[in-house]
Amino acid sequence: MGSVDMKKLYPTNSRKKWWIIGAILLIICAGTYAAYFVGWFGKEEVISFVTVQPKRQDLKVAIQATGNLEPIHTVTVGIEVSGTLKEVLADYNDRVKKGAVLARLDTTKLESALLSSRAQLQVATANVESSRLAMEDAKLQIDRLTEIFESTNGAYPSQKEIDTARTAYERSLASLSGSRASLEQAKAEVATGEENLRKAVVVSPIDGIVLTRSIDVGQTVAASMQTPTLFTIAEDLSKMQVIVAVDEADVGEVRAGQGVAFSVNAYPNREFSGTVKQVRLGSQITNGVVTYDTVVEVDNADGLLRPGMTAQTSIVTKLVPNALVVPNAAFRFTPPSDAAKTIMEMRPGAGSKPIAGGRLHILENGAPKEVRVKRGDSDGTVSAIESGEINENSQVITSIRQAV
Repeated sequence: MGSVDMKKLYPTNSRKKWWIIGAILLIICAGTYAAYFVGWFGKEEVISFVTVQPKRQDLKVAIQATGNLEPIHTVTVGIEVSGTLKEVLADYNDRVKKGAVLARLDTTKLESALLSSRAQLQVATANVESSRLAMEDAKLQIDRLTEIFESTNGAYPSQKEIDTARTAYERSLASLSGSRASLEQAKAEVATGEENLRKAVVVSPIDGIVLTRSIDVGQTVAASMQTPTLFTIAEDLSKMQVIVAVDEADVGEVRAGQGVAFSVNAYPNREFSGTVKQVRLGSQITNGVVTYDTVVEVDNADGLLRPGMTAQTSIVTKLVPNALVVPNAAFRFTPPSDAAKTIMEMRPGAGSKPIAGGRLHILENGAPKEVRVKRGDSDGTVSAIESGEINENSQVITSIRQAV
């Protein structure tokens, strides 16, 4: 068996090709290794702590609630008679005085009905007079027969004639009574007609401002089953109120006379103030949530606030003067247990889960130190420190800042 020529089996050009490819792959791997381990992990990460100093301030403890602005006194103006509107003399935002005419109905039918009632009154009056005369005639007749009967010692007239005359007299009395009743009924009809004619003119019952107008000229109003609403008038918009829904968990802290701060969407950069007037005993249940309506009085002398505006209120239930406070974020801070933890463990936000109140960390000699304190009232942003080993010079840690 002859020897194998390796040069023929693996040509020289092919071997050179594979050597070049291998060298290229080796360079790529080395570059990747250097970039990853030297360029990334070779960076030194510096960890620092964000701190604040406790400060003294008056702490307001408040309850948040939402409600709507309303006029304190609002009157709905309706009408008790039916008809077609002839005039509408008041419009939205008009200021009206008590007794001012707001609208008038076409009174043609009402005037006709009143004329008919007055005619019926005249008929009833005449019937009363006729019945009275008939009664007097029957009275004279019975008196005459009785006198004759007595003068003739009962010989004339007969007892039957006397009885007939007496019956006629009693019948005339009954007729007179019925006529008088008809007369009173006719008087009542006339009074009703006059009242309906008077009510065809709609007047303002109070001094105020027209908030809504629900009618137009030519519209027919029917006062059959219920009184139609024509206008809504607010007595005074310089004094308003907010009806807020206070959660059952907070209502025990709310009292009449407490101060209230609130804002409305129309003026986001302005804060308004009010006072709790009433906490209503009746509850409201919405989607299983129990709330209690609380009335807040508001001064609206400048006229900026309008009925229906949504108010985000803050009811001040407690005021802690000159309290030593720290941000609530300080109570949620937990330092890493090992400064050499990996970058993933040291990302901002790590260890920020809420913990039990009463534990803070202060920066001492460049390292966090845990201290126990008694946590007091909070306004949602800061909390009061009632006791503990911190003061206004302490460096209280709130978070971690990373720098590379």
